[in-house]
Amino acid sequence: MPRIFIIACEPSADAHGAHLVSELKKRRPDFEFSGLGGPAMAAEGVGLLEDMTRISALGLGDVLRKYFVYRGIFYRALAEVEKMKPDAIVVLDSPAFNLRFAKKIRKRFPFIYYISPQIWAWGGRRIHTIKRTVSHMITILPFEEELYRKAGVPCTFVGHPLLDQIPARYDRPALRAKLGLNDSTRAVGLLAGSREKEVVRILPPMLESARLLGKMLPGVRFFVTPSPNVPLELYERILKDSGADAKITDMPARELVAAVDFALIASGTATLEAALIGTPFFLMYKASWSTYLLGRQLIRVKFLGLANLLAGKRVVPEFIQGDIHPQTIAHEAKVLLENPDLYAEMKREFAAVKDQLGQPGASGRAAETILRILASCHSEARGRRI
Repeated sequence: MPRIFIIACEPSADAHGAHLVSELKKRRPDFEFSGLGGPAMAAEGVGLLEDMTRISALGLGDVLRKYFVYRGIFYRALAEVEKMKPDAIVVLDSPAFNLRFAKKIRKRFPFIYYISPQIWAWGGRRIHTIKRTVSHMITILPFEEELYRKAGVPCTFVGHPLLDQIPARYDRPALRAKLGLNDSTRAVGLLAGSREKEVVRILPPMLESARLLGKMLPGVRFFVTPSPNVPLELYERILKDSGADAKITDMPARELVAAVDFALIASGTATLEAALIGTPFFLMYKASWSTYLLGRQLIRVKFLGLANLLAGKRVVPEFIQGDIHPQTIAHEAKVLLENPDLYAEMKREFAAVKDQLGQPGASGRAAETILRILASCHSEARGRRI
């Protein structure tokens, strides 16, 4: 029975990993999967050594505090690989964990990286480690393929898996009806991140921005969508302390973004999701100062948001760390919402970004790539035996 060991350390990687496993099982129902991941991968039948989504770290300080937890999991996973001797190891994102894992494996098993480390943004020297340790890189952003090919790393661009997960159209009237909105009511979504420390840092200034915007544009409705990884009580406490007139909704984040007219969103996958859905938004982010100062030294790109990076210009305003001024955010949001031309232009830019990401079917193409690699490795091994 062919066996694959798969590693996903974050909630978004867990979701992408689950889709990949599903596509592989469609093609090879006899595959056996085990590894590190989260509930989405477990639901697809992956035998998990650890639910990594429960302990995912945010920032340098968090990583250091959880060092021994990660170290224990790391060596348990290595021991399992040595015992299992899988036909391939597939890892998703999380280079701090996965590239270290790759160094230990030293290509003794086919090592396939799906969702590339963002070496174009920071950590460019990691390309040398990748060349030595990774058998094949599967990328989801169009400009990454050339970067790896130039460095001599076998690489395949498959398109972005979010195109499979986000419907081409939402029934917006139905979603707005669920929120109690009529055609003339403006609504704003507030998405403060998927982890507790993000919510603690970002939701208060987000709510203050909403409170000020509500004064500038009376009648606007505000909705907070909680992350399933964060206690609901935390949202309720922060909302109560804020004085903002916002409502917590149990509507899934993507549906809320599709329903509202505008959103404030913490940097991360949710910002690209909003661009693909086509809802105008502003990006906000606030890390610990140690993480932020370190990031300023390492990051080499002009923008934090993927929509801006893909567009090659400032399509979405970014409010980061000390530049988070609720009065400014509220004012700029008012200008956007009251200017139909600016609003339509942002939506057009989002459509252009979406066109760059390829066609739906990325997870299936990634699965096909992995099967080709396995077939090639099997042929080479058979040739050596002959």
